[in-house]
Amino acid sequence: MKIKITNEIIYKVIIAVAVFWLADFVMHFTGVGETNYYYALKFVNSFLLAFIWFAVFDDGHIKTHKRAIYSFIGGTWISFTYLISSYSGLVQFFGIYALSTPPPFVIFGIFLHPFFWWIYHSLVFWLGLEIARKVIKK
Repeated sequence: MKIKITNEIIYKVIIAVAVFWLADFVMHFTGVGETNYYYALKFVNSFLLAFIWFAVFDDGHIKTHKRAIYSFIGGTWISFTYLISSYSGLVQFFGIYALSTPPPFVIFGIFLHPFFWWIYHSLVFWLGLEIARKVIKK
């Protein structure tokens, strides 16, 4: 399978990444801060996942539920890679212990469990794919 990278794909990826990354940044900025590592990792992962979606899977006829499933997988991957590489799991297996815990999910001053970041990442990534699809049409 040969993939042709068109301007349309590039613009869709830029829009999807911008929507995801800016929404994530604003949520952290208004709630709790994060490290530059966090922002860089989220940017790279969202770029990679958006590029894979628009270059490989998106043929213009894919149903909304398939984009939602991909976004759920993407949100899971984005949350997992950050947690595994910074706070828990594999990092602690190698004897590296975090100096802090994952940030709480804060919405309008209400502190929720970090689990809600996973849901948020999935929804915002889906929103980015949808906005890119609506703005840039074939």
